Amino acid sequence: MVLGLETSAILTSLYAFYNTVFQPVLTMGPYISLAFFSTALAGIFSLIYWWLLDTDRADKIKDKLEHHQDKMKEARQNDKSDKASQHMQKTLKLNQKFMMLNFKPMIATMVFVALIFPWLGATYSPSIDLQNTGNNTFTGNITYAGQSSQIDVINNTQPVIKHNGDNATLHENFEAQGIKWEVMGFNEAPKDEADAKLKINAVFIQLPGSYPFIGTAINWLGFYIILMMPLSYLFRKALGVQ
Repeated sequence: MVLGLETSAILTSLYAFYNTVFQPVLTMGPYISLAFFSTALAGIFSLIYWWLLDTDRADKIKDKLEHHQDKMKEARQNDKSDKASQHMQKTLKLNQKFMMLNFKPMIATMVFVALIFPWLGATYSPSIDLQNTGNNTFTGNITYAGQSSQIDVINNTQPVIKHNGDNATLHENFEAQGIKWEVMGFNEAPKDEADAKLKINAVFIQLPGSYPFIGTAINWLGFYIILMMPLSYLFRKALGVQ
């Protein structure tokens, strides 16, 4: 319990620091700000691999892997199962060596992920604490880039979110701080200080329908992945750590 409180206090302080430092970036809007974070992280991760990865050794291992994979394919085509098995064993050992070679930069990368990703989630996919004001009405504040505004939830037959004249139910959208948000969930009386929590997601790309594991829109994580993949490829190619 004490550890949980200490972790919560650390995260609160860290989030406050990030909110202050990155507020000028956040005020540029969700697309530009997330593009900035995606580019910065892609660059940092690539530099970590460039600095910590033994590229010469990695290239030698990859050359050997390609050699044994070609030989294994050739042996299978010639029905030489023993030779194919030998090359497979060597391929597995080389893959293991390659994974161990990537272990150090991977751990360093995970440290950055642990430091920044929870805040990105809290920024673009926040859980809003709500207080019960009576008559099945809950009130809280939605905050983004230093701007805050009141949001209400009326929970009768189903929760209805009200903000600046907009009404939305579950999986519908509303506007706040210049961003379109999708209502993801409402939980009344959770086990914490708030009377209820409202979960929302910033909508980056609205989809024409609903899809498994994605839903009706691409959120911050999906948009980040879309940007991160080509950026990482370009940075790593430039640094020679593909």
